[in-house]
Amino acid sequence: MLAWRIAKAADIDDLSGAGAAIFGARWNHPELSALYLTLSPATCALDVVLLAGHVPRLPLKLMTLRLPDDTALYCEPTLTELPAGWDALPLDSPGMEYGSQWLERGEHLGLILPSVATDQARCILVNPRHSAFSRIEVLQVTDFNFGKPGLPASG
Repeated sequence: MLAWRIAKAADIDDLSGAGAAIFGARWNHPELSALYLTLSPATCALDVVLLAGHVPRLPLKLMTLRLPDDTALYCEPTLTELPAGWDALPLDSPGMEYGSQWLERGEHLGLILPSVATDQARCILVNPRHSAFSRIEVLQVTDFNFGKPGLPASG
């Protein structure tokens, strides 16, 4: 399974999930490490814009990763199994509680979830403490820019 992440150039190689543990995020409480990935580069870019509230203008990198293909390593709840309010903008605690409980159980490497942007796109919350985490491979890291070079910035 391929997955992607976008991060600042200085942070792209940190796959520890420590960044999410500092303040917490949509699917984890503070102090719980979690790695946020998406299952397409376009979803990754859209989620970055939604979270920032604008198109970031700082140097970013796009990382492509290969996750183990063993389906037993993943859990994919249906929309009806997710708590009400998981998709609130800005984020709220129902998703944090749900994801934190999943992380603490440690049963799966990844929790496949809908994107806040659209239910048809998928993200994956990765548990860095899972025994299969060491099987994740970084395939490529490239520069990432929103839009094509030379296009005028809007706003």
